[in-house]
Amino acid sequence: MIGTRILNYEIKSLIGEGGMGAVYMAEHLQVNRKVAIKVLHPKFLKNEEIKQRFKNEAATLSHLHHPNIVGLFDYLEDESGLYLIMEYVDGVQLDDYIINTTGPMPEEKAIPLIKQILSAFAYAHEKGVVHRDIKPANILITKTNEVKILDFGIAKILGESNNMTKTGTQMGTVFYMSPEQVQGKKADVRSDIYSLGVTFYQMLTGVNPYQNITTEYEVYTKIVKEDLPPANQIYPGVSAYLVSILKFALEKDPDLRFQNCTEILKAIEDKNTTFERFNSKNEVPKIDEMAVEGIESENESEQEEKPKTGKKQEKSTALTLGIISILICWVPGLNIVSFIIAIIAIIVGNSEIKKEKNDNQFKNGKGKSGKILGLFSILVFVIVTLISVFFLIEVYENMDSDSDGVPDRIDNCINEYGDTDDGCPNIDTDGDGVFDKEDNCVDESGPSENKGCPWPDSDKDGVLDKDDNCPSEFGVIDNGGCPLSDKDKDGITDDIDECPNNYGSVTNNGCPDYDGDGVIDKEDDCPEIYGPNENYGCPWSDYDDDGVLDKDDKCKYIKGPSWNDGCPYNSSGSGSSSSSTSTSSGVSNNVNKKVIFTNNSSESSINVAVCFWNGDTWVTEGWYVVKKGKSVTYSLPANYSSSKFYYTANGGGYTWTKDGISKCVSNNAFTYYDNIKNNCPKTNSFKEKKITGTSTNVNFGD
Repeated sequence: MIGTRILNYEIKSLIGEGGMGAVYMAEHLQVNRKVAIKVLHPKFLKNEEIKQRFKNEAATLSHLHHPNIVGLFDYLEDESGLYLIMEYVDGVQLDDYIINTTGPMPEEKAIPLIKQILSAFAYAHEKGVVHRDIKPANILITKTNEVKILDFGIAKILGESNNMTKTGTQMGTVFYMSPEQVQGKKADVRSDIYSLGVTFYQMLTGVNPYQNITTEYEVYTKIVKEDLPPANQIYPGVSAYLVSILKFALEKDPDLRFQNCTEILKAIEDKNTTFERFNSKNEVPKIDEMAVEGIESENESEQEEKPKTGKKQEKSTALTLGIISILICWVPGLNIVSFIIAIIAIIVGNSEIKKEKNDNQFKNGKGKSGKILGLFSILVFVIVTLISVFFLIEVYENMDSDSDGVPDRIDNCINEYGDTDDGCPNIDTDGDGVFDKEDNCVDESGPSENKGCPWPDSDKDGVLDKDDNCPSEFGVIDNGGCPLSDKDKDGITDDIDECPNNYGSVTNNGCPDYDGDGVIDKEDDCPEIYGPNENYGCPWSDYDDDGVLDKDDKCKYIKGPSWNDGCPYNSSGSGSSSSSTSTSSGVSNNVNKKVIFTNNSSESSINVAVCFWNGDTWVTEGWYVVKKGKSVTYSLPANYSSSKFYYTANGGGYTWTKDGISKCVSNNAFTYYDNIKNNCPKTNSFKEKKITGTSTNVNFGD
């Protein structure tokens, strides 16, 4: 246990150990306060009685707060054991103190200690607590001569058994027991008074009064029958008034002792050698001998002699009835009548016997004979009745009305000859191999394991209920008779639904296609905008609105016919503008201002559209798909002179420009309308971006 932590205390050393447990010194881990921890031995943790008494001691100590009683700080019970965490006292036991320090205590040394002890027990008794194990070993004396009382109830809890039947065995608590404790009677406050008397006797004389006795029986006998010698005979220095106090504390009769500790304290203060309440013991009154002498028998030898005459011969009704009952008791039909007659014969016989005792002239013994015959008749009645009962039982056990070898008591078909164990014939009406007596469906063919009934198919799905995991729902065989699930309720069962949690059409294998472009949403980079599959579901843009999509338009910023790849026709035969030299993108060779969109977010793709004022009208371009970890560069027109532009972006259900300016756009293309236009079909949130140098970066991050 050394080093073990109990609550906030760490065990430092062993103070003492016994058969039922041990006491350790421990220190609080934060405030360094010393405590004593009493631990119940692990082998008693399954003994509910001892555990309950240990808890009772904790409850008792928790209500006792006195400077001379060791205080309880805490109580713990867990799977490892039961613990009392108490005040630590640096002192010695009173018996060791007497032996090693004082010997017989001088009065000036003993009285202050005795007063402290009495004060502590007076307080405990007022609280309704009886110690029952007071002894010097349970009283500590500190270096400052302060008294501390230990172990309220611990002896009772531990149930210590001190074997003293062998010569030379060291004895303990028994030395301090009161006569009523020795005799197994109820112990109260006065029992503690007696134990205190023995303890004070040892303090004043320096010796235990029973220390030289070697057997438990001898100690018990002396406690119950013999008074201790006056203390001043053992040690002459004991004052007369203390001798007198010890005498009354050690009375064998509890009623003649001090009744509480306060009385002893008062006697010590007064130093009285006599006590009025105890001076005259109640004497048992003597019996008045004269009254006894006057008691004599008044009818000695007063008997009148009756004339002796011849005995009167009378008939005995009891004898007659006894004879009748004995004659008919053998007949089975009349034995109940004989029983009644026998009872009457016994009653009448008792009456005649009584009469014979009171009448000396009538003693023929016939009444007794009639009673005996009645008793015999009852015995015969019982025997005949038992024989009749056994006979009837035998007949009942073997009766077989239909002679099929099965007794009627177990024959289920008493009136039909049967060839089975229950006496019934074997019949199989529906020919299913299950005999009717065991067939619950006599008119329907069914297997024996279903008691002759056909297996049902409650939901008519072709799967019998015994094999159907969903007998009340129409299902398929491959799914154990249960219907295939369709979690998104789109009419496509989950086993073939590629998007079982999202409503979708059959043509898309159960996956949704919000914009109806034939590209399912989970593969559509523009799930809300109609676009071809080859452009990941996003629409092809036509920036110059010349009918040639930007993907095929070599001059996407200048209108031109489709036959010229979207570039304006030049009469000189070249496919470029005569006024300036253009690149394949339709932008002037002058240095273009570029915007670089980068997807550094966790989204797989982000859709981006650009909006700007070209001096005459609003221009919108998009959508551009920016893949995760990639960038897309957009070049503004060469003649673009504004210091800002607008863009909108969304992806993964999130609008990256939601805090921007709301602008009215068309449904399927980002054609800007003035906000004042009525019936705006759709709005998008555009964010303003300042142009910095030739390249402006827009970074989409988490």
